[in-house]
Amino acid sequence: LETLKSIWEQERVPLWLRPYAILSTSPDSGIIEPILNSVSLHQIKKHCQISLLEYFVREFGDGSMSSELFLLARKNFVHSCAAYSIVSYLMQVKDR
Repeated sequence: LETLKSIWEQERVPLWLRPYAILSTSPDSGIIEPILNSVSLHQIKKHCQISLLEYFVREFGDGSMSSELFLLARKNFVHSCAAYSIVSYLMQVKDR
């Protein structure tokens, strides 16, 4: 993750990663570092019972999809989602 983040920064590719530790416990399993102060999509859907868009509007948009904070949060989400999709493909992560 650190290597990809470094390459993307050097090449000015607008993708975002937050590298985290991964500990291999066997050839086909491991443990990943939890990301503190984050909310999973599962938590949003279970506790708020709203869509991801509605959550973003509520949390970052002050009720509006045109606020600067909402637009920044959406852009950051897209860049992060794209980056982790590439990582998952390259590392052949099958269950995430």
